[in-house]
Amino acid sequence: MGLLKTRWESSHEGHAIVVERNEIGRGFRIDWDGEEIARRRWTWIGLGELHASAEIGDRHVDVLVKIEWGGLNGKCTVVVDGHEIAMTLVS
Repeated sequence: MGLLKTRWESSHEGHAIVVERNEIGRGFRIDWDGEEIARRRWTWIGLGELHASAEIGDRHVDVLVKIEWGGLNGKCTVVVDGHEIAMTLVS
C-alpha cells in the first residue's frame, strides 16, 4: 500500500467510483465509470477536497471527495448526491 500512490474503489447505483492519489504527480482524481470527472493538484501533501458532477440516469449529481489525515494512507470520504459512499482501499 502506498506512500506514493493510493487507490480507493466503490460503486453507487451501478456506477464505478475510483479515487486515486499520486504523490509523484502531486494530485488526486475521481473516475466515474472509468472516465475522469475531476482532478486536483497540490504543492505539499495529498490532502484536500475535490468537487465534481456525474450522471445517474438522466440526472446530474454532486460528487465530493475529501482526503484527510488518518492512518498510513489517509482517509478518503466520498459523498454522492448527499450520501456518503463506503470506499475500499485497494492499493
